Amino acid sequence: MPLRVTKKPWFGPRQTLGWGWTPVSWEGWLVTGVFLVLIPVSVTLWPGVEAEIAVAVLIGLLLAITLLTGDPPG
Repeated sequence: MPLRVTKKPWFGPRQTLGWGWTPVSWEGWLVTGVFLVLIPVSVTLWPGVEAEIAVAVLIGLLLAITLLTGDPPG
């Protein structure tokens, strides 16, 4: 039983190219798009070690969101 906190999954198991998740709803695509925009913005705003920390935090947030709103990866 998934630990999903949403009624419908935002992310589902990948069907091609390995193991992981892929967006399956507009909410999942929105989260993915925001993540892809925030990565270069954070690197531009905070050069050096701060950028690495910001990217690590963003990756952790994306992973947490996919775990809480998606089905198990496959």
